[in-house]
Amino acid sequence: MNFRESIPEELVGHTIAMCGDSGAEWLDCLPATIREIEKNWSISIGDPFQSVEFNYVAAASDDRGNAVVIKISPPFENSEIFSEAKFLRVANGRKVVGLIEQDRDRRAILIERAIPGSNLAELYTGNEFEALAPAIDVLRAITGEPPEDTSETIDLNDWFDGLRRHKETAFPANYAAKALEIYSRLSRGVNRCYLHGDFHPGNIVSATREPFLAIDPKGMIGPIGYDIAVFLNNFHWWQDERADIKERLDFAVRAFSDAFELSTADLRKWAFAQMVLSAWWTFDEMPEIYQNDVAKADVWNV
Repeated sequence: MNFRESIPEELVGHTIAMCGDSGAEWLDCLPATIREIEKNWSISIGDPFQSVEFNYVAAASDDRGNAVVIKISPPFENSEIFSEAKFLRVANGRKVVGLIEQDRDRRAILIERAIPGSNLAELYTGNEFEALAPAIDVLRAITGEPPEDTSETIDLNDWFDGLRRHKETAFPANYAAKALEIYSRLSRGVNRCYLHGDFHPGNIVSATREPFLAIDPKGMIGPIGYDIAVFLNNFHWWQDERADIKERLDFAVRAFSDAFELSTADLRKWAFAQMVLSAWWTFDEMPEIYQNDVAKADVWNV
């Protein structure tokens, strides 16, 4: 078995689809990169987690036997591995996993491993409402003022500006225009925070030093409604086949509305806009798997 066959197919496919020849070269060099990192940081790296899709992520142990996690990013055009490292550095372990080392040249970070590490979706399937309280608790703790130095952060304005390219494509224009109008209106004059950027049940995991820690932040600046929207949309995808899904979404929206003093109507609009943006990314970056995902945004009735 060659190396590519030993790592998750999704990681290989996404790397090639998004990076082309440079992605193929990165995959070919990855075994050597792993060996170099093991030597430089005195760690032993195990097999990658089978759920990874966009980065090489694997359990590892340091020379004292401590459990850690290694994350190595392909040569994506974005710099999310750097913005993630900055967010973790600024948070300094406050309800997020700690940053231990960073290798900028190899686009790698070494982070604390949350033990036992079960995520909210794994823990609360069948009792989904119980996932809301810990999610709200973590989100309150990790959301803060943007750092004075905003280099190596992501600006949410840039993400939505990217959606404006829909006019050059066959992406459903009515959804894109509505999402952009909603974003423009809801973000105008609103306090901008330092956000996780990918805050969903799979990125909130059980730990020992805290009941739950956040993992995999993007390190983004924007209104908190965006992070809530990411969670709400994933809360929907987690249980979208349930007959009472609308009632379940109503309950989740009210919980976040009460916790963060945002209107339920605005949270539904945030969720619509975020779901359209997510569908656009699939359409734009991986058209071969796009299946009119944007229509799912209608669940929010805005």
